[in-house]
Amino acid sequence: MKFRIAAVILSFLCQGSHQVDGFQASIGACTAPSTVSSTALFNVVAQVGDGQDRRFMYMTEEQDRTLKEKGDYEASLMKKPRPLKPNKVRGGAGGFGGAAKKKNSKNSKSKSPEDNLAAIQSHAKALQTDGIVRIDNVLSPNIADALRDYLIDLRARSTAAIESGEITDSQQRFADVLLNQNRCDLKIPLGPEPVNNALRDLLASETAIVRQVMEYVFESYGGVGRDAELWELNCFMSNSGARRQLVHADNVCLEPVIGLKNEMEPIVLTCFVALQDIDETMGPTVWMPGTHTLEAHNRFFETGVDEASTPTDTFSPKDTILQSSKAVLGTIPKGACVIFDPRVLHCAGANTCPDPDKTRALFYVSFKNPKIDNPGCPSTSGYGVATAEITMEALTEDLKAEVTGQPARKMNIVSCFP
Repeated sequence: MKFRIAAVILSFLCQGSHQVDGFQASIGACTAPSTVSSTALFNVVAQVGDGQDRRFMYMTEEQDRTLKEKGDYEASLMKKPRPLKPNKVRGGAGGFGGAAKKKNSKNSKSKSPEDNLAAIQSHAKALQTDGIVRIDNVLSPNIADALRDYLIDLRARSTAAIESGEITDSQQRFADVLLNQNRCDLKIPLGPEPVNNALRDLLASETAIVRQVMEYVFESYGGVGRDAELWELNCFMSNSGARRQLVHADNVCLEPVIGLKNEMEPIVLTCFVALQDIDETMGPTVWMPGTHTLEAHNRFFETGVDEASTPTDTFSPKDTILQSSKAVLGTIPKGACVIFDPRVLHCAGANTCPDPDKTRALFYVSFKNPKIDNPGCPSTSGYGVATAEITMEALTEDLKAEVTGQPARKMNIVSCFP
């Protein structure tokens, strides 16, 4: 996959400061918001890292102000986001994995195989068309609560270990996020009971609609869904005061991907799961459905490959796509998920919740297309998760085996956890 390095660094910078092929992206000279293009608000500079002690990275006041101005400008261009609704399966199928009629109800055991297939196909179609689909009740309330408690404790222990100097590289516990005041991307190990219980609900239970939808999408393009590899296992967290992120794509794709014949075929699929109800004050994610295309990315990054992506003194392709695209808001209940193509343009909102201790926690798991060796962006995960080459099938079988006391085939490779 070929990327323009500036576009890659810019996309990563929208979420934070990341190591890119040995270079560290940072904010350079800043200008006032342009009336022509939001792209012109700041420049990106690459600096070679010197291997210094890497603890938490905080922005300067100038950087913080610049990013806030840029975010405010982007928000002023975008359409007011509407709440993302659960996908409705034709025929009114509800309950587990559907548009539930009653919060947290589960009646999936009464659904016929035909109804289940119809739900999978409906969710997959929405995911392919819009690049995003909401499915409710994928995680039971008690499992969501247990996982949230574990992850909040893990975040506290990890932070303390870094601040005390016990851990000198913050990337052992957190993915780099430049906007990390009151926000973090916590790396999660395989193995702890709350983590494995949640993954079992999502992937290995009889009603594991998340796995079935992901596999169906990969298979619809001629791939082998069960061979999709675990790529990320993390948790986004934000508290009151977290700034709005800049609009970005987790996978920047400006040219056709080698090995994929159809440009709509996903490189990676990600599943966000709410571990508590998420309301508008908690900085829910804003997605721009349908922007997971080469055309949208070339316009957004103003690459100049054609007239539509070429900026002029009076025309900004990026501003145009921000103004014209639909926007949806991830205000979802506990246990609901959003499966999305990481190429979809999106951003986390500002957390303005009046309760400083009310953490917004989004557990997420990503799987890589089995046709792709390198998706073109680094995995955010740690503990050996991304390098263990654990397929969907192997992970599912290990999660099932754990219940019966059978030995795991792959999970034991990354079984060291705090």
